[in-house]
Amino acid sequence: MHGVIFTSLRDFVASAYGAEVMEQVFGQDVYLLSEAYDDEQFVALLGRACEVTGSELDALLHDFGVFTAERTFTRLYPAFYGIVPSAREFVLTVETRIHELVRATIPKARPPELGVTELGEDGVSIVYSSPRRLCVLLRGLAEGTARHYGETTSIDEETCMHRGDDVCRFAVRFSPATSTV
Repeated sequence: MHGVIFTSLRDFVASAYGAEVMEQVFGQDVYLLSEAYDDEQFVALLGRACEVTGSELDALLHDFGVFTAERTFTRLYPAFYGIVPSAREFVLTVETRIHELVRATIPKARPPELGVTELGEDGVSIVYSSPRRLCVLLRGLAEGTARHYGETTSIDEETCMHRGDDVCRFAVRFSPATSTV
């Protein structure tokens, strides 16, 4: 798994729970953005984070996904976000523009395979296939991306590997955020 995911998890835990909790979860371990690490290390960190924080895994993964898309990815890769005007347009380019680059530059990172297609004028269909089965993280990433663009999402998970399906299939709709002022 790409080191940026480990680094973002560290930042998320520190932001959401404090530096002391982050140290309990990560100890002295250091993860580099330019490296790839075993999936088992990530699973172990998630387990420790849930144990230390008392969080349920799905809730932690979702919130981590929102944080990663809204704060980590936008900070590290602003050019990818700056060339498209909306969350929908961004998500349509993730596989071809970002995952292909990751595969070419950090072969051991193995990002998930995403099949992203247009779904009407306001949405996308995402087919997610990965042995990691982190579809909850993907939901959070979609929501965090929408937040970055000042939008909201409606996500319907039509199929899910956790329910016995071969892939997870999402129908994601984006809309402008409504002001509460």
